Amino acid sequence: MNPKGGQLKFLTNDELYEIHTATMEVLEQIGVRFLSEKALRILENAGAHVDFKRKIARIPEYLVKEALKKAPSRCIVYGRDFKYKMKLEDGRVYFAMLGWVPYVLDLESGRRREGTLSDIELLFKLGDALENIHCLDWAVWPNDIPDPVVHAYGLYMGFKNTTKPLDGYIYGETAAKDNIKMAAVVAGGEEELKKKPLLITIENPVSPLQHSKELIEGLMVYAKYKQPIVIAPEDQSGTTAPVTLAGLMVQQNAEILSGIVLVELINPGAPVLYGTVSTIADMKSGGIALGAVEAGIINAVTAQLAQYYGIPSRGTAGTTDSKIPDIQAGIEKAMTLIMAALSGINFIYSFAGALESTMTISYEQLVIDNELAGMVIRALKGMRIDDEALAVDVIKNVGPGGHYLTQKHTLENFRKEHYIPTIINREKRELWEKAGSKDMREIAREKVKKILKEHEPEPLDPDIEKELKDILKEIERRI
Repeated sequence: MNPKGGQLKFLTNDELYEIHTATMEVLEQIGVRFLSEKALRILENAGAHVDFKRKIARIPEYLVKEALKKAPSRCIVYGRDFKYKMKLEDGRVYFAMLGWVPYVLDLESGRRREGTLSDIELLFKLGDALENIHCLDWAVWPNDIPDPVVHAYGLYMGFKNTTKPLDGYIYGETAAKDNIKMAAVVAGGEEELKKKPLLITIENPVSPLQHSKELIEGLMVYAKYKQPIVIAPEDQSGTTAPVTLAGLMVQQNAEILSGIVLVELINPGAPVLYGTVSTIADMKSGGIALGAVEAGIINAVTAQLAQYYGIPSRGTAGTTDSKIPDIQAGIEKAMTLIMAALSGINFIYSFAGALESTMTISYEQLVIDNELAGMVIRALKGMRIDDEALAVDVIKNVGPGGHYLTQKHTLENFRKEHYIPTIINREKRELWEKAGSKDMREIAREKVKKILKEHEPEPLDPDIEKELKDILKEIERRI
């Protein structure tokens, strides 16, 4: 049974068309601000109406349609071991680790602290061992190395400590070029990197209706090398977007489509993902509410719009506003994750390990979220219907009053049909108490320590590692 997303749909095709037509009105009459002279020139040359003084491009519908025709309906992101890959296409769902956050919950004290380079290495190693986490990122922004080299050290730690696909850094042209140069070393050259992308990156428009200079000029680099680019706004209903969810979707759609137009003008056929980080604002505090049930709805409609346009999607789900791995975290993560997955979001990012509205990562939560992802993957597989699964002969053989434990059919099929948890406890109370009455966080902490002690990621080729270190030295000399 293969996991299959795309079964949850909130809107009809007619309603999706209404969002589309409203979006075209926004793009053509209001426009989107691009804080990059390069981007504005590209858009103007293609036929957009550009006000260079206000840095706003009004984009006609024909440019949107042309871009969507050029954008691939699927793309693949590879790990340095090609057996680890994400086939981002209709129906497939993949889960990613949280990345680039300022804080981590200390594994020993449980207290929040600033992240370090050591945390990056350990969290990569942990993520490498978790079977349901498909894409990794340098989890924290380390406070113990200079900011201008963080992007390079983060990616180096990724290539060194995992064979899974990685997220690439896009903030600024120089940093983007550095990451591409490093990835090309691992891929075996720039042309090989274009054929088999090792990085996926994210451009976050600044809502409402703006693209920053740094991210757009980093995007241009990734587009040139055909590394998949996610356009993912973080609209907040009630503060940076209309309070109505439909209004938010119109604004988000304008931000995404304007980014896709630029990508396809830079390099026709470059892979793009239709993304979201959007949710509601908490109207009590004014802060973002990434664990809100509405975030799940927004993810689901984002998936529908991506399917409507025929391109892969990226969502932000399995997130929580809780500060620690607790009941609130479990409720919020499960609610948003299952909606995003069932709707067919292809790439669910900012999920594994995430706490505190994606400001903090937790080692224990990463292990807990691996379990949650496994359960969601099983849910997506649904129910197999064939002669073996219907099991009429087995039912006849057992008959009334019998049992199925010793049946060959049971032994051959239970692992295919049942999700076997790794940290969820289903024992009787007496056994649970005898083992120390541990809660899930304690069990997860023990698993973290076991993995970090025993797991050894596949080592980098020594020649490749030397080249990457040489690039690091070049970047350090530059600052």
